[in-house]
Amino acid sequence: MAYEPHKIVEAHKAHSFVQANRLWTLKKSRNPKAAAMAARCLSSLALLSPSPSSSGKVSAMASPPVPSSAAPRRRPGTCLSVATGGEQLVTAQEASQEPAYGVVSIHHVGILCENLERSMAFYKDLLGLKVNPARPTDKLPYRGAWLWVGSEMIHLMELPNPDPLTGRPEHGGRDRHTCMAIKDVLKLKEIFDKAGIKYTLSKSGRPAIFARDPDGNALEFTQV
Repeated sequence: MAYEPHKIVEAHKAHSFVQANRLWTLKKSRNPKAAAMAARCLSSLALLSPSPSSSGKVSAMASPPVPSSAAPRRRPGTCLSVATGGEQLVTAQEASQEPAYGVVSIHHVGILCENLERSMAFYKDLLGLKVNPARPTDKLPYRGAWLWVGSEMIHLMELPNPDPLTGRPEHGGRDRHTCMAIKDVLKLKEIFDKAGIKYTLSKSGRPAIFARDPDGNALEFTQV
């Protein structure tokens, strides 16, 4: 396969570009400041995300016209923070700083289930997640299991679910969800098809698939 760096850049920037494009539509709404920020973001992404032109050379990605008044005002050593409410200049050093108490990573995600055996059939048998036997399951007043997801874990907890099980969005990406990084979305899609698991694909075109576990908990699987 030929080395095509523009495809790598475009894939990496795709989600941000879609988000910025949505913000761009706010130009005609009640938030012109957010629209101006979107224009700046789109302009920046156009410069960072080249695509091949008809002549075979690399050209800038097409983007909405950026008014001169919305030109980025960036100082050396700073980056532009885009948000619907406004802008903020943040130095690279500030962006990399962590809180004083020391954030390391997400340790685990707790997922409620009605029947532990049914959930284990989904997470352990279907998805192939491995049980962490080092985590105690007999010291809590409810049944549960700890499953490895890379270096982090999912904690299945057999407890009543206070959330409504009906009326949830069809697309899990528009619901609260847990995201797992995987290597091959197409292979997982085949597993879901064979098992009769309903799913939806990413609305932004990313290589990602969304599904729900037996209790309706939304899950995202994104290819990295």
